[in-house]
Amino acid sequence: MTQTEPQILSPVSNAQDEIASVLLSHDMLSALSQIVHASQALENAGLNRADTVFLKQISSAALYINELLETMSERPDTVPVSDIEPLLTQLTAQWAPEAAKKGITFSVVRKGNLPGALRLPKIDFLRIFNNIIGNALKFSDSGAVEFRLARTKTGALLCEMVDDGPGFSDDAQKKLFLLHGRPEGGGVQGSGLGLYIARELVSKAGGDIAAENRPTGGARVSVIFPEDLLIAAERPVVKVKPGLPDLTHLNILLAEDNPTNQLVATQMLKKMGASVQTAADGVDAMAAFETGDFNLGLIDIEMPRKSGLEVMREMRARGDEKAKTTLLALTAYVLPEHRDRIMAAGADGIIAKPLTDIAAFGNAILIVTGGAETPDLDAPVDSNPDADIQMDVYNGLKEIIGADSMRELLSKVQSDLMDVRTGVHEGVKNKDTVPIRSSTHILISVAGAFGAVKLQHIAEALNATAKTGDWARIVPEATRCEQGITDVLCFVATELGS
Repeated sequence: MTQTEPQILSPVSNAQDEIASVLLSHDMLSALSQIVHASQALENAGLNRADTVFLKQISSAALYINELLETMSERPDTVPVSDIEPLLTQLTAQWAPEAAKKGITFSVVRKGNLPGALRLPKIDFLRIFNNIIGNALKFSDSGAVEFRLARTKTGALLCEMVDDGPGFSDDAQKKLFLLHGRPEGGGVQGSGLGLYIARELVSKAGGDIAAENRPTGGARVSVIFPEDLLIAAERPVVKVKPGLPDLTHLNILLAEDNPTNQLVATQMLKKMGASVQTAADGVDAMAAFETGDFNLGLIDIEMPRKSGLEVMREMRARGDEKAKTTLLALTAYVLPEHRDRIMAAGADGIIAKPLTDIAAFGNAILIVTGGAETPDLDAPVDSNPDADIQMDVYNGLKEIIGADSMRELLSKVQSDLMDVRTGVHEGVKNKDTVPIRSSTHILISVAGAFGAVKLQHIAEALNATAKTGDWARIVPEATRCEQGITDVLCFVATELGS
C-alpha cells in the first residue's frame, strides 16, 4: 500500500479560503448582533422576571459566540487586557438559569483584593470557565456550584469551581485533561473535550490547572493565573485613616428580624462609633422612621409583616425630607434580578449578608454616605472552605464584639440552629416546602455570620432545591443540612462550655 501524499494547497486556494472565512464571519457576526439587540430590546419590554432571565441567557450565549468569531480576525501583535467583573457577570447570566432548572444554586464568591483585569484574551477566560462550569453542572443533580476567586499567598489569582456532584471516578481521574478523555460508560453524554480545552488555554497563558475530589463530596477544579498576568483594580481616591472606618457621624436605623444577625450588625456598627436603633420588622421600621431622625437605614429585605422592599417604596413615596434618607439593603440574595428589583424599590446600595468583615461593612456604608475609607484588602486568603467553621471569620468576629457579646451571640445561634433543624425536619416529615424554605433562609445569613460558611452553602442549595418541589432531591439535601447543623451545634456547645 502506497502512502497517501499530503495535499498541497496553492496560494490562490489559501487566499480564497481566507476571504471566504472572513466573509462568513462577517455575516455570522451580523446575525448574532441582531439576536443580541433583539434580546436586549425584549428585556426592556416589561416581561416577567423569569422571561427576562432567559433572555439574558440568550444574549450572553450570543455574545460568547460573537467573541469566538472575533478571535478569527484579532491582530497577533495586540496585548489583550480583559476586565474581570464583566466576564463574571456574563458567566452568571449564561449559567445561573441552567443551574436553576436543575434546582442547583450557582454563585460567584469573591474574597480579598482581586485584580481588576487579566492580561488574557477575554474569549480565553470565557472558554476556560464555560467548559469548567458546564462540566460541573452536567454532572451535578443537586446542591451548589460555586465559582470562587481569591488571591494566594504568592499573589496569584486562584479560581476554583466547586460542586456538590458525585466527584471524579477513578477511571475519570486517569483521563482528566486528555483529548477525548471520557471514561467508558460514564452515563452522561459528552465529547471529553471540555477540560482538555481548559488545560490548553490555561497552559498557553502560563497558568496551572488541577482537579480533585473534595473530602466532603463533590469535585473541585482549580485554575491559578500567575501574578504577572494580573492588573490591579483601580481604587477610588479616598482618605485613608488607620484603624476601623469612622461612623460616629451616623445615626442608623437597623431593620432586621433575626436576633442573631441583629446582634452581629449592631455590635459592628457600635464598634465603628455609630448610633444604632433596631427594628424587628418592616412595620416597626416605618414607625421608627416616623418618630426618629436617622441619616441611614439598613433594611433587611426579607422581614415579616412588611418587607424591606415595601419599606423602601413607602419611604421614597413620602413627601418630606425623610424621603431622601439614605437606604441600604441587606440581603443574602444578590443575583442580577434581585439587585434590579431592590434598586428599583429605592435602595441607594446593597450590602450582601452574611456580614463577616467589619472593615468591608463600614466602608460599604461610607461609599454611599460619603467619606469612604480604604479597607485592608491585601491580606492573602488562608482558610479551608470545607471546614465546618472558618476560624479566621469566627476569631475576627470574636475580637470585634468581645468575649461577653460572643457568648450572647453563640446562645442566639444555638437557638436559631435548633429552630432551623426542627423546621427542616418537620417540612420533610409533612412534605411541606414552606418551613424548609423559611428555615434555610434564616440559616443562610446566621451560619455565615460567625464562620459556618459550609453550612451556609448547604442551606443555599436546599433553599433552591425546595423551590423545585422535587422530593427525591429535597430529602437527601435536607438530611445533609440537618447533619451540618448538628456538627455546628457541637462546635457551639464546646465554645459555650469553655
